[in-house]
Amino acid sequence: MRVGIDASYLLTPEKSGVETYTLNLVRGLLRLEDRPEVCLYAAGPEPGPDTEGIWDAAHKSRLSRYTRLWLRLRMPALMALDRLQVAHFPGGLLPRVLPAPAIVTFYDLAALRYPELYDPRELGYYETLIPQAAHRAAAVIAISEATKADVVRAFDLPEDKVFVTPLGVDPRFRPVPNAGTHVLDKYRIEPGYVLGCVGSGHPRKNLRAVVEAFDLLPDAGVRLAVVGAVQRDRDACAAIEASPRRDRIHLLGHVPEDDLPMIYSAAGALCFPSLFEGFGLPVLESMACGTPVVCSNVSSLPEAAGDAALLVDPEDRSASANAVARVLADYGLRSRLVERGMERSREYTWERTAQLTLEAYREATR
Repeated sequence: MRVGIDASYLLTPEKSGVETYTLNLVRGLLRLEDRPEVCLYAAGPEPGPDTEGIWDAAHKSRLSRYTRLWLRLRMPALMALDRLQVAHFPGGLLPRVLPAPAIVTFYDLAALRYPELYDPRELGYYETLIPQAAHRAAAVIAISEATKADVVRAFDLPEDKVFVTPLGVDPRFRPVPNAGTHVLDKYRIEPGYVLGCVGSGHPRKNLRAVVEAFDLLPDAGVRLAVVGAVQRDRDACAAIEASPRRDRIHLLGHVPEDDLPMIYSAAGALCFPSLFEGFGLPVLESMACGTPVVCSNVSSLPEAAGDAALLVDPEDRSASANAVARVLADYGLRSRLVERGMERSREYTWERTAQLTLEAYREATR
């Protein structure tokens, strides 16, 4: 089988969401014993070191520096020339003319659940282009059962058109020896902190709730570390500046991907009361590093966390504070969560994601 993938996301220097998915999916497909012929199509800046080896390992790689008309015209034309059997578009949008049976990936429909948190232009995609892609595609990939249910309901799709391929945890996420010493040396924060937000910093990540729960913790000596683009969330920024413990809140900003395992490992707990997730990868990454998790009881998070985390109402600051305080103070509870979390994280691999995706390709072309 010859598969083409819109791989422009691999050229983004700072990866999250669709970029992380695309990178790890391609790596996983290229490692499969029964791997298809993978053709990559990308337009943008020069490839970074994190994609080294991928372009040469693919059956064919078509790279361009020119992004103009890429999705609309140039990439579909190249795909047609290569006589693909399947064309996979991880970004959720399709070109006007499909070069082959198309697969589209949807991560979440948070914009339909919380439209007030999104730009009107972005909402427009969910009103027109996203539903059109869902119906035009030969198959839809969802990254969780929760997302599948939302997609089927929102776009009135048959259930057998939507395939669930849960995400994986990269093997580099594991307990890091002497993580606390490394984090203290590099980021000047003592280990045992509460880890707040990892990722894009979108308002739906509910960082404001993390800060307000942090303010309620009985241990006034604990610190809060926040990773990600905090400036996207005005309410969170205001809560940080108004916090009576402002001097104990450390804004780490964007950190190198290779630093994340030690940042997870040195934390006392991950507090992740997100309002809406398509999967919840930070939950499993934290578990893989041996750090207990407190997360929301909504959307896909119970599915990802299972019985290996404490689940809370994301709107209830007291509940989040009490759960984090228990994790930090109760050694027995902490040990149980760490053991369950590490066991659960091992169930999610990118090789499994790739294998399930390959099965979806095959089903869509029968």
